[in-house]
Amino acid sequence: MTKKKQHAAQASSKKAPAPKKAPAAAKAPAPKKTNSKTLLIAGAGVAILIVALVALANVKTGSGAPPEEQKYIGRLLPAGYQEPKLGNLAVYPSTVKMTNVTAADAGKQISVPVKDIVSDKIVYWEYKKPGSAAIPMIAYLKVSGKVFVAVSFCPPCEGKGQRIEPDLTLTCETCGTKRNLESGVGISGACKLYPLDELPSKVVGGNLVLDKSVIDGWTPQPKDRKIGA
Repeated sequence: MTKKKQHAAQASSKKAPAPKKAPAAAKAPAPKKTNSKTLLIAGAGVAILIVALVALANVKTGSGAPPEEQKYIGRLLPAGYQEPKLGNLAVYPSTVKMTNVTAADAGKQISVPVKDIVSDKIVYWEYKKPGSAAIPMIAYLKVSGKVFVAVSFCPPCEGKGQRIEPDLTLTCETCGTKRNLESGVGISGACKLYPLDELPSKVVGGNLVLDKSVIDGWTPQPKDRKIGA
């Protein structure tokens, strides 16, 4: 074998270098596990919000009330009265009972801190009418974030306590009468044709202010409507 052929044979006998391996593809991070409890809570929150929005969209003050109830709704309010708005949409996932507060007396007016109403959602106090029994008072946040201020008194049962239920009703602690939280219209119960007497109020310097003259002139509604569920 010639040297030239010998070199060629040696060259062919050498192994070709192994191809380089491609770098391994980066693994995608494993998806984070979602806590089913978190999803349940979030879902419940969305459901409550939807219920509140639907309730708000379908309610107009006094709408749906029969004529005998309608004539008493807002009877102490001036024409064109607009309720003060204290916050955004209010939702009620559980029952909220009244919190007792003390109203400040300043001459011809009384006032309650707005922060108390916003934090507690529904508050109660008594107004000491000169020469007469104390008048029970209520202030609560509607679904719309507006404030409803009234004499907390059901004429037939003479109940003073109220609570807010998750079904968006204001419910009497004495007779169980339910009223629409936004409109005040009676839904069920013995006193459903007797709306709470709303009073005009305004916000001044962080306080909800009412004129005493309006409260002093209040008298219970006559029992001229049906009583009983």
